[in-house]
Amino acid sequence: MIKDVIGQRYAKALYEIAEEKENVMELYKDLKAVLDVYTENEEFSNFINHPELTKNDRKKMLFRTFKENVNEESLMFLNYLIDKERLIYLDSISKEYLKIYYTKNNIIEVDATFSIEPNEGQKSRLKEKLKKMTSKEINLNVEIDKTILGGGILKIGDKIIDGSLKRQFEMLRTNL
Repeated sequence: MIKDVIGQRYAKALYEIAEEKENVMELYKDLKAVLDVYTENEEFSNFINHPELTKNDRKKMLFRTFKENVNEESLMFLNYLIDKERLIYLDSISKEYLKIYYTKNNIIEVDATFSIEPNEGQKSRLKEKLKKMTSKEINLNVEIDKTILGGGILKIGDKIIDGSLKRQFEMLRTNL
């Protein structure tokens, strides 16, 4: 709960600064890149948050890791989080920033799960149908899960549309 409140507060402040400096998209890309490394590399996140690591060492590590990939303002923000001992909330801050970005730019994130990888044409058609259905731009994340057997599962916000064969077989079994 406190994580969400802190994330919202810092994300809102960062977004307002980004709007003033007209680099919302650049900060969005930077935060996404940092978040990807932070969440996908457990060793990195454990190391950077290690209690025995000094603030200066954390700053140096972040600078070395991200200096080529993110702008100076993003690095300054990360340093600020380190100074305020809020780096552990980076995940929450980044997610809240992305929510603000999506809301202000009329974008919705859709998680789609299929048993096999859809081709580009199928992805494009799905995005167009979802765009008509939601009246929003679609950010489509595709995952593969062979256990669903066929069909697909869509997660749109807090709604789940389960059109998987696995679910249909389960429903058939309970009805028989």
